[in-house]
Amino acid sequence: MGVTHITLEPRSARLSQMLSGGLAIIAVSAGISVTTPSPAAPTASTAAVRLLDTAIGVGPSFDGFGATIPLLFYGTAVPSGQTFYTVPYPAMINLGYPVISGLPIVSAIPYWPETLKQSERIGAGYLEQAIGKEPAGEKLTIIGFSQGTQVGEIARADMAKNAGYVANAQDYSFVFIGDPYTPNGGILSRFTTFARVPLLGDLFPLGRPGPSDSPFKTTNYQNQYDGFADFPQYFNPLAITNALLGIAFEHVLPGYVFESPDGPNTVTTTVGNTTYVSIPQYLPLLTPLRLAASLFGAQRFVNALDPILRVFVEMGYNRTADPSQVAEFSWGTPTQKIRQGLQQLPAAIAEGLRILSGASYSPTMPQPVVSTTEPTTPVTNHPAQPVDNSPQAQAVRAAVVRISAAITKLTMPLAKLLQIIGGKASPSPTTAPAIAAPQSAQSAVTTSSPSRATAVAAVPAPAAVPAPATPAAGKPTAPSVIQRSPESASATTISGKQQRRSAGKKPAPAETPAAHRHDDTSAGREHAQTR
Repeated sequence: MGVTHITLEPRSARLSQMLSGGLAIIAVSAGISVTTPSPAAPTASTAAVRLLDTAIGVGPSFDGFGATIPLLFYGTAVPSGQTFYTVPYPAMINLGYPVISGLPIVSAIPYWPETLKQSERIGAGYLEQAIGKEPAGEKLTIIGFSQGTQVGEIARADMAKNAGYVANAQDYSFVFIGDPYTPNGGILSRFTTFARVPLLGDLFPLGRPGPSDSPFKTTNYQNQYDGFADFPQYFNPLAITNALLGIAFEHVLPGYVFESPDGPNTVTTTVGNTTYVSIPQYLPLLTPLRLAASLFGAQRFVNALDPILRVFVEMGYNRTADPSQVAEFSWGTPTQKIRQGLQQLPAAIAEGLRILSGASYSPTMPQPVVSTTEPTTPVTNHPAQPVDNSPQAQAVRAAVVRISAAITKLTMPLAKLLQIIGGKASPSPTTAPAIAAPQSAQSAVTTSSPSRATAVAAVPAPAAVPAPATPAAGKPTAPSVIQRSPESASATTISGKQQRRSAGKKPAPAETPAAHRHDDTSAGREHAQTR
């Protein structure tokens, strides 16, 4: 499955629109527009009915029903006619309350007070169940945003241990946006060793759940200075403050409203089957001043400070490090980083003066250097929470997925409206997906279509990630850039060597499959066919 490309507006233009037009709703939606090529024409086949691909969305923190995913991706990453549904889960960052947090039957519903660690485990259990129900040989894309990427990371790591999934790796792909598990920069990866600290390790899932690479095509989008996905590597008060502000401005609001990954400044690096897309951004430290200055057309006075302050902020990062290798937080800054920063200061001051004189300014990032070998990736145990398949729990789950499907149905037309308002899509007649009423508490829902049929099945109890029912014949996915030797899928460490190289500045073209798909509408999920 090919790499999904995100197309987004330049940050400065977008912020000006938000201020002048008061487009608060676009800001809340984070303004993401993701584009994938239209499905290619199907090849000659003996199949009587051409069926469609499926995308599964997992929402960020405090979005347990996953409304963010259809709001941001409908009509783009989820093409018209493609089956799409979300996986509801708690999506909380909370303290674990005695008795309440662990209540049976209801503790897995959205917004139930759970710790971040338990929330992602519950979500992973439901995501793995949903993936296991998809028929073998058909294309499936998992899209995660923020905490949703954590859920996806656990599922991806578990799938890599399953021979059935690995043999059909070409059928699965992942898109992670603002991933706290990003190897070099993710805040949960930065503090891996803190998982041993009492209480802290119980509340937060510190440390990656698996190797940075996998047999499955994965694209990781990272905003520079997003405090969750691009936290400093070295102790630097200015850089840490900047990253904390980046959580607000680069992760949440307006979040992933950034330059196109095809732009000249975007840095794209492919290691194995994983592509890392880093998008340079202005310093969040200056965002409040920049917003105020934009009201008077005086942004250049703020922009002139950016390259100068950036020198000191960047002392907290190692931008040329391999993005696939975990770089843990260090309480000291190497003297070499300080020396390099001071050497860059005169040029930064000169650039600030040019900006004051009217020169344009656009942040840049260096190209990482990909290591020729893969060291052992430090990982911690992140087991998915087994799904409760008792009749009572399944009845509650059926109600939750009905609500999720209804929310998806409402947000999809709104997503098209936001794309039109934001200049990302031309107005065109759009038919909102029709979602049929569930036949029973044990039914899931699909949209009506002459070429599709609804099937009702009981929910199996997966002891582990289910393997595809009947592995489809076909060629395995070739690595995008490099040849890799098999890696261990140990729950605690991995090993193995690999030959690696950078893919350059732009992602490889997406290769949209023209697969056939039919619905497996089991309890625990709802399908919404978009048109």
